[in-house]
Amino acid sequence: MPGMADEQTESPSPQPAALPVRAAWVAGRGTFERLSRVLQPLAVGLIDEVVDVVVLAPAEDAGGELANVPYDVVRYPTHRWLPLRDGAIEALAGELKRRKIDLLHALDAPAAKLTHRLAEQADLPYLLTSYSLDDAGRLAGVAAGAAEVLAASETLRAALIEKGLCPAERVRLMRPGVYHVRHPTCFDEPDHSVAIVAGGPLDDPAAFEPVLQCFAELAARKYDCVFFLIGSGPAERRLRHRAEQLGLRRQLTFVERQPLGQLTGILKSADVYISPIRHRELDMRCLLAMAAGVPVLAAAGDTVNDFLRDGETATFFNRADAAELIVTLTALLDDRASARALAASAIEYVHRNHSPAVNVTGLAHLCRQIVAGAP
Repeated sequence: MPGMADEQTESPSPQPAALPVRAAWVAGRGTFERLSRVLQPLAVGLIDEVVDVVVLAPAEDAGGELANVPYDVVRYPTHRWLPLRDGAIEALAGELKRRKIDLLHALDAPAAKLTHRLAEQADLPYLLTSYSLDDAGRLAGVAAGAAEVLAASETLRAALIEKGLCPAERVRLMRPGVYHVRHPTCFDEPDHSVAIVAGGPLDDPAAFEPVLQCFAELAARKYDCVFFLIGSGPAERRLRHRAEQLGLRRQLTFVERQPLGQLTGILKSADVYISPIRHRELDMRCLLAMAAGVPVLAAAGDTVNDFLRDGETATFFNRADAAELIVTLTALLDDRASARALAASAIEYVHRNHSPAVNVTGLAHLCRQIVAGAP
């Protein structure tokens, strides 16, 4: 019919299939405990991206939440102080060749040296990921040979570039992806006591002293609250004694350090999360609290966690000033609409900057680039 040709459109050209990649994730001691909530969605998402993952893990590490992810695990023996002997490295490298691995990925800095040795033995390219300002020492001598060094925050990226461990163009920002709720979960049950959680390594009693004073003041003012302090460390005994002195026996519960999967459930049941520590490594607890829909109070001066933004994703306070913390916390308790608005803003930030889907797509694309360019 006349004009029919004008209405016809060409069929779209078929898109080329994604280049399949076989990557070996190298974990160190405690890697899964520290990063399970990041690695779990990443491992699942990479399946859809045609990136097959094999994990090299210490023999004693069960893998936690990753146990249900369909990947192969190769165990290697560890010693607290001694590195693997050459024979063990050769055996692991042989296993990598047998499985036709295309590249290695050190999941954190403690796994970097092992990854470097395996890469040399198996003649493979490798990635390194950094989560701490202290990683410069751990990555010295191994970052220069990496195809890319992935920094978990902009602050970490700048610090690695400043150290000159490798060319700046090979230091890439790749923020961790975490699952997040859609709406704030704080103050959802007005008939229940407000649950306030403080967390972090119990290494510095001075950091938690203002928190305990704040809890005692809220109890004295008859706020209907229950308090939890989650963490482990050498200061725990001293903090328990101080809590007794402040009369917090009935209101305060000490909880030992929790796996991140368990912590996520706890945070979703909380109404406020307090982080009184200035961290040198990415604080997954704060990030998970934001993702759980809980308003975060964080110590001012924490620069490594660039997702903590005063007034946008968290409220800052002077870690040494109990009076300021009391004012800050009571403001949230007295104006719950503002508290929920802060939590909603944090969820939106996590959605924009820490989406698992973006993390998966970015890493898969990078892996394919490296493998395509590898000799």
